Parts: sequence; structure tokens; C-alpha cells
Amino acid sequence: MTATPNGRLPLPRGETVSIVPLDGPPAGEIVGLVVDLGNEGMPVTLSVPAALPSSAFDRARGQYRAERLLALARGLDGRRVLAVTAHDLYAEGLNFVFGIADSPGRTAVISLARLQGGADAATFRARAVKEAIHELGHTLGLGHCANPRCVMRFSNSLADTDRKTARLCDACLLTASRRIRARS
Repeated sequence: MTATPNGRLPLPRGETVSIVPLDGPPAGEIVGLVVDLGNEGMPVTLSVPAALPSSAFDRARGQYRAERLLALARGLDGRRVLAVTAHDLYAEGLNFVFGIADSPGRTAVISLARLQGGADAATFRARAVKEAIHELGHTLGLGHCANPRCVMRFSNSLADTDRKTARLCDACLLTASRRIRARS
């Protein structure tokens, strides 16, 4: 396990997150996410972009079905995959989602579509990194947390995302570290 001072999301030793753009998020936003995740102590690589399957688009809603993008991400190369799109997503029973992940698993998807609402560049980038870390936390088997400052707190709105930090609370950090040790 890599060292995780200050509540940073731990990953198994030597593991890298492969970031895969889905259907063209602006390059600057993807590069910003790569840099910001690196600044959070996460080893990341930028992979070749992948196309969104047309079957995932719901014309009546004007959104993509998150579960179908997650299925696509499962087929992509990488030990831990974070697929990123600029398109709006929804999941069964929800009007929208910021992201979705296999929990536990190796794949996650986030959407940047709603994260820009009312945000300057710094706020948008902070939201993107929080949602990325949140979904990657699910891949480690972490559930939602009751601590309003923990990155694993469920975000039902941008205000929820803005209130939390990009770090795990002590309880979630302990749980993640134990799960990684148990898999080693």
C-alpha cells in the first residue's frame, strides 16, 4: 500500500489509475484532472480516448445511462480505470449522477457535465477531483460516509460537493487501508 498522509486515498502498492476520456472532454479539463489527482498523491496515466456507445444515449432524457458507460469502462485496459466524460449521466431511479463505480472493483466513470454550474475554474477543478476520488474510493469498496467533510460523503448537489474535502476521514482511511492489506 502506498503512504497516505492527511487522508489521501490509498491505492495498492505500484498501482496506477488509468484515466480514459470518453467522447471528448476538453483536453484542458482532462489534463487538469490528471495534474490535480497527481497533486493528491495518486499515480495516474492518461490513456487513449474511447468512444461513447450510441446505445447508452437516452434520446428522451438527453442523457447517457451511467451503468452502460461503466460496462464500457470494464473492458478498457488498466488495473484501475477512471473514465471521464463531459456528457450528462443518469442511473436507474436517479435524475442525474456525477459518477458511478464498481464497489468493490476496478472501474469508475465520472461526468464533468454538471460540475461547472456556477463555478470559476478553481471550483470546477476541485469538484472534478473530489468526484474522481469519491468514485475511486468506491472501487476500493468504500461506501458513503456520514462525515460531511469526507470525500466519501454522498453528493446530491453541487453544494454537497463543495462542502466536502478531497480527503478521507479517519474512519474511511482506516477501512480503505484494511481492505487493501487484506487483498495483498
